[in-house]
Amino acid sequence: MTIKPLSRSFLLLWFNVLTTCASVIAQAPLDTRELTPEPGAVSTKKPLKVFILAGQSNMEGHAEVRTFDYIGKDPTTAPLLREMRNPDGTPRVCDQVWMSYLTGPYDGSANDEGLGKLTTGFGARGDRPTEDGGKIGPEFTFGIFMEKELQEPILIIKTAWGGRSLNTEFRPPSAGPYQLPQQIQEQWDKHPQGAHGIPKLEERKKWQADKAAASGVFYRMMVEHVKKVLADPARVCPAYDPEQGYELAGFVWFQGFNDLVDGQTYPNGNYEEYSRLMAHFIRDVRQDLAAPQMPFVIGVLGVGGESDNLNFREAMAAPASLPEFQGNVIAVETAPFWDRVIEAAEPRQREYNEIVGTAHALNRDGTLDTQRKWDKYWRPIGKPVPAERNWRFVTVAATDAQDKLAEYTDRRFRDINLPDGLEEWYKPEFDDSQWTKGPAPIGKGVWNHSGINLDQFPSTWGDGEFLLMRSTFEVDNLDYDSYRLAILARQGFHVYLNGHKIHTYIWWLDKPQYRSIVLEREQTQHLKLGKNVLAIYANDQYSADSPEHYAALDAWIEGITRADQERFDLALEEVFSPADREALEGASNGGYHYFGSAKIFAQIGKAFAEANHKLLSNRSR
Repeated sequence: MTIKPLSRSFLLLWFNVLTTCASVIAQAPLDTRELTPEPGAVSTKKPLKVFILAGQSNMEGHAEVRTFDYIGKDPTTAPLLREMRNPDGTPRVCDQVWMSYLTGPYDGSANDEGLGKLTTGFGARGDRPTEDGGKIGPEFTFGIFMEKELQEPILIIKTAWGGRSLNTEFRPPSAGPYQLPQQIQEQWDKHPQGAHGIPKLEERKKWQADKAAASGVFYRMMVEHVKKVLADPARVCPAYDPEQGYELAGFVWFQGFNDLVDGQTYPNGNYEEYSRLMAHFIRDVRQDLAAPQMPFVIGVLGVGGESDNLNFREAMAAPASLPEFQGNVIAVETAPFWDRVIEAAEPRQREYNEIVGTAHALNRDGTLDTQRKWDKYWRPIGKPVPAERNWRFVTVAATDAQDKLAEYTDRRFRDINLPDGLEEWYKPEFDDSQWTKGPAPIGKGVWNHSGINLDQFPSTWGDGEFLLMRSTFEVDNLDYDSYRLAILARQGFHVYLNGHKIHTYIWWLDKPQYRSIVLEREQTQHLKLGKNVLAIYANDQYSADSPEHYAALDAWIEGITRADQERFDLALEEVFSPADREALEGASNGGYHYFGSAKIFAQIGKAFAEANHKLLSNRSR
């Protein structure tokens, strides 16, 4: 069969038809429901990049947001601060980075998950794992810079608990059971009856059983949580596309302090066992997560700076040099980010903290020190003045089985089920007329610490472990620049102002003085002209060696004017140079947490991101 060519007239006819159709389509309105993504939606044709961050307290992150300003004081890090903040100074929220953060108390007994877009607050959270902790760890700038490099949706799964070692709690399965080093075992064998630091023969069986029970517990928690998130990524990350799936694009490990100081596992500073465990850890997480070539970043502990802990740092980094890990594991030194300026000022940190952290001091006999020069700038809010106020109070005991403590612990603060009728005890309208009436401090027993003997109290606490107390004061002036809570307490407490909780402290603190707790706008908004009600819930304390309970509790709110704040700052210069004070304002924790400095943690997170991106680039070649 012969196919005839189309005639020229026929081709012209079809050309005109197609041209007309194109013109009609071009003039027709577009269906934006099909072609335009909804506001805020992110689409991608790539697998979702998933990064896992894990470790102990430095991975949690103890840098308070208030230390951000210090980053901008240094020209080399000022550009980093601009990445961390919006133009108006508020912390950045990453539009394409989502977080799942598993954490909880050190023992992992109350783990929970924090969720949301990456911003500040995903640092250490203590016993409130779902709540913004006001801190950052490496995750903040890690996510910021990974988002900047990849320009696509990212999911970060972070699991971190303070005080956990690689040799025990994070012990990888393939490393085998924990065994005492031969040198330590020989010492134990020579002292069957025990000695300093060596358990008796009959105690060793329990020690070994406890060690076995603790081994790998947090490793398993970590892996189980990662698998849980990956079973349904859309639960955490709404940008997840099931058709594209996800890619395990990196694992960052930042840990080490508990191993660094464990002389029993690593006698004489020999940390070769850490290197062995780290290599097993990398292999095991890759196997357990079915990601044999997952990029792995070892964050090398750098507390103390580049001249400290050399043996340990070398042992941490050593696995990256193994042939099997070439090109897919990298060790990142964090020691270069150690801040020598903060370190130089840090010896004076305690004195600085005593001044700014103490609202009022006590004399040796427990009476209020009225001569302390630092107190005169702050003024009590409301009348009558604190010394003339009466409190209404009642003591209660834990009666429900789940509220009682089976044995002594110094972290005894907890919420209990209160007796019927006390459910709304902290609200202003609550009728406390049948409670005991008296001035504060309200106390019991003898609080003897730091050379101060506190054993005489205007009002007696009573027998109950827990105290509920309420006080009313009238306010006629709120012309202050800032406010603080001045509180005397041995154990944890909740504080309520006009029915709103304004502060919680959950641990013990053996400092017989009135602490200064600066209140933010979200707390002071509940302070008002006229009648105000301050309410406090707290518990007493006792030691493991003595059954005698002791306690003391008192509190009030104070304010400082802008003029007095300037006078206070000027007076501080008699003790601290402006440079020292600036440095200390850039720190919020101990040296083992890199001073709780956002400047240090921000640089660490950025370095982790750069290393992980390098490994990803190597893999794509």
